Amino acid sequence: MFRIKIILLSILISGSVLVAFGLYFLTVIHNVSLDRIDLELRSLGPRPIHIWRLARSGEELDRRLQSIYGTERWKDIIVQVRTGRNEVLYQSPHWPAAISEDSFPEYDRRMETPPPLPAFFPEGRQHPERSGRNAGAVGPMGQTTPGAGNRPPMPLRSGVPPDRPAGPPADRVSPPSPLPAPPEPFRMKQHFFKTLKADGKTWRVGIMGDPFVTILIGMNMAGFYSDEARYRKTFFIAVPIALLLLAAGGWLITRRALRPVADITRTAESITAQGLDRRIPVSSGANDEFSRLVDVINDMLDRLEKSFKQAVRFSADAAHELKTPLTILQGMLDDAVQHAATGSDEQRSYGALIEEVQRLKAIVQKLLILSHADAGQLALNLEPVDVSAVIESAIEDVGAIAPNLRLEQEITPHVTVQADPDLFKQVIQNLTSNAVKHNTEGGLIRFRLKEQGDRVIFTISNTGAPIPEVDRGKIFDRFYRVDKSRSRAVPGSGLGLSLAREIIHAHKGSLRLDADSGNLISFTLSLPRSLPQS
Repeated sequence: MFRIKIILLSILISGSVLVAFGLYFLTVIHNVSLDRIDLELRSLGPRPIHIWRLARSGEELDRRLQSIYGTERWKDIIVQVRTGRNEVLYQSPHWPAAISEDSFPEYDRRMETPPPLPAFFPEGRQHPERSGRNAGAVGPMGQTTPGAGNRPPMPLRSGVPPDRPAGPPADRVSPPSPLPAPPEPFRMKQHFFKTLKADGKTWRVGIMGDPFVTILIGMNMAGFYSDEARYRKTFFIAVPIALLLLAAGGWLITRRALRPVADITRTAESITAQGLDRRIPVSSGANDEFSRLVDVINDMLDRLEKSFKQAVRFSADAAHELKTPLTILQGMLDDAVQHAATGSDEQRSYGALIEEVQRLKAIVQKLLILSHADAGQLALNLEPVDVSAVIESAIEDVGAIAPNLRLEQEITPHVTVQADPDLFKQVIQNLTSNAVKHNTEGGLIRFRLKEQGDRVIFTISNTGAPIPEVDRGKIFDRFYRVDKSRSRAVPGSGLGLSLAREIIHAHKGSLRLDADSGNLISFTLSLPRSLPQS
């Protein structure tokens, strides 16, 4: 789970950075592509004026422009040339009607009243009186009126008259008089670009020029949007792939980084009370942080092992040392009972003391067994044990000591297991004693024994007060009793269930408290038929 959280966090952070960078990159591509189109329009802008100076008619101008731009590309370009008085000198055949100079309200219009066109513009030329084939006026778009010369008009670019064309002296026309200085303010107009929609298409249109001529030139944005869509498609395909690669990389990195943690976990799981001498190995490739963690855990295990061994040794030694004085005390009390007068107060007192001594001897014996189990030194004298016979004997004992209880039994006959007879009888005795002590007046005890595969299942149930939820997880703890007052109303030391479970664990079995089933409290014991060879 921790590894998954790290991977998800890395994907979230890296993915956010990737998406942000991708969106920024798409924005940059969009702006750069628009700047490229604007730059291209700016470079294409003056060409129609140059071509128009050489063309004899609008059709010829179209042909010249198509030869320059290319037939296919010419379909995606629109051009309009206007004079300062907003008169159209030239307009592409496929020019959208919805686009005009009025579409650019932001465009610089400082020249409110444009100056007169120079003489070399067809609309503004003042021709001297001529005779012969040179007589006549020049019409717009370079077309001559009847009687005019065959030479096309040559307008001036940016207000500068062209060189006088070469030709025979007889065909030459006197150059126009020099242009007067234009009125102030005179300056080149700033280029301005705008995206407009017309006739179902989107155009990037630029407006530029000088006080005499305004040029509108546009380019179809279909190719631009097609490229942009391709970039977006590529981006949206690349992002999931990148996230998958990030996830795979994060998995590999976290697996490599957390490998020492996995080694620590495996070693810690294998450390039990019988294996406290085991230590976590320090990996040669581990980082300093993990090496320090391993050292700290190993030092902690050293302290735990030392403390545990001291506690186990104390329990074993105390239990062993108490057996002798308790045996002597019981013998002396037995002798005192024999010499006391029958029915006297002394005899009754000695009898009560003998019961307490026997109770102490039972507790000491249980503590000794538990200490051996904790140290992994619980010796098992394994032999075939008839479980059915042991349980039936326990049922007879219950019937003798608690005749007011109802007994039910479902015992499969002749069920045997490999076990220590004395310890197994101790387990059955503890369970039946617990069922009697915690039962209700006139209650029920139910015994069930069955075979299930290679295991033997024994369940003992009794009526009684339900065990609170907070106590169910602690019911097998040593010296733990549900009755917190520890009154003698229910006799016992709180070691019976703990001892039973330790003995069953030593036999590779399990003992558990079943789920609450109304007024019945049930314990289930599971044992293998035979212990595996160690």
